[in-house]
Amino acid sequence: MALLDDLLAGGELADKTARLDDNLVRLQWGSAFVIAGISGTAVVAIAPLFRAVPRGKELAFYRKLLEHNAYMGGMASFAIQGDGWVVLHAARAVKGIDAHEFETLVAGVGRFADQFDDQLIAEFYMNQPEATNQVDLSGLQLPQTD
Repeated sequence: MALLDDLLAGGELADKTARLDDNLVRLQWGSAFVIAGISGTAVVAIAPLFRAVPRGKELAFYRKLLEHNAYMGGMASFAIQGDGWVVLHAARAVKGIDAHEFETLVAGVGRFADQFDDQLIAEFYMNQPEATNQVDLSGLQLPQTD
C-alpha cells in the first residue's frame, strides 16, 4: 500500500482516486475509468470498455483495435480478456518505477480510453448498449482527471 500511495502522491493523482483496496484505485477520465494498482511485481492500469465484442462486426472491430494499437505506439494496447471484456491496458515492472512514469502510464490509458470509447461505441455499439461500460458505472462519482 505504501508504494502505491507514494506513486499516486508523487504523480499528483492521489486526490483524484477512489480506493478499491490496498493495492487498487479507480480514476475517471471523461467517460472512461481506469483501475490502477500493483499486482505482484507489476504496476497495471486497465480501462474496461466493453463487456463483449460487438456481435456481427467482429472482424471490423478487431481491425479497428489493431489500428488504434498502432496509433498508441506502445503506450497502451487493447486486449480481450478471458471473460470477454474488451479492455485498454498498460503495465510494467514495479522495480525502478518512479511517480512520473506511473502517472504517465495511468494517464495514457485514461486519455486513450476516453478518446476511443465514444468512437468505438458510435461505430460498433449503437444498437448494443448493454455490451458497453456506459450502462452502469456503479454510481461511483470521481473527480475528473482531464
